[in-house]
Amino acid sequence: MTRGTLKKAFSGVAISALAFVVPVWLQPDLLSFVHPWLLLAFGACAHVFQPAYSPTERARTPEDRWTAAQIIWSIYLCNIAALLEAVLFRWPQAVAYDLWAGVGAALLLGGLALRTWAVVVLGRWFTWNVRLQEGQEVIRHGPYRLVRHPSYTGALLSYLGLPMLFHSWWTLLFAAIALPLAFARRIRHEERLLRRDLEGYSAYAATVKALIPGIL
Repeated sequence: MTRGTLKKAFSGVAISALAFVVPVWLQPDLLSFVHPWLLLAFGACAHVFQPAYSPTERARTPEDRWTAAQIIWSIYLCNIAALLEAVLFRWPQAVAYDLWAGVGAALLLGGLALRTWAVVVLGRWFTWNVRLQEGQEVIRHGPYRLVRHPSYTGALLSYLGLPMLFHSWWTLLFAAIALPLAFARRIRHEERLLRRDLEGYSAYAATVKALIPGIL
């Protein structure tokens, strides 16, 4: 494992751990269950398998319109809210090993797997900000043969699964509104650029849906 990979893994664990400071102070028994450790492992893997980013970074391109920052901070807010709701209003149900926890864990990890697959297939053309790179081409294989934005589909699955894992139903409702809105705004600006400047993208978009195969 390279130094860069270790640094990214540590960064993922550190960012995830920060979200636990107040919840663990309020409910120390939280760390006795699998749920928070699963989230820490998820955070490490998510950082290792995708390009580094900074939540305080300014939009690098005019086309981005702060969409990356909106997504990142929406996710942070939902994660923190889910943990606080878990210890303040859902304890001890929050750490139950039941069907909802299983579905939440499956969405969390399945979404990570899909997003990682999308990042690997897109390779050096995957960026945090909305922009085109020299020589960029339309990718039609891997998850991109199913949907145009599989990395966003994966992220949505993961971060809707997280509040479900902790039985944080109010946060799940909020996330089900805030996250799709954030990603929809991102897709709108990204699609405008791709259809205008990336050769062959409009034809690709005419046959492949954006987020859900054959539906949306």
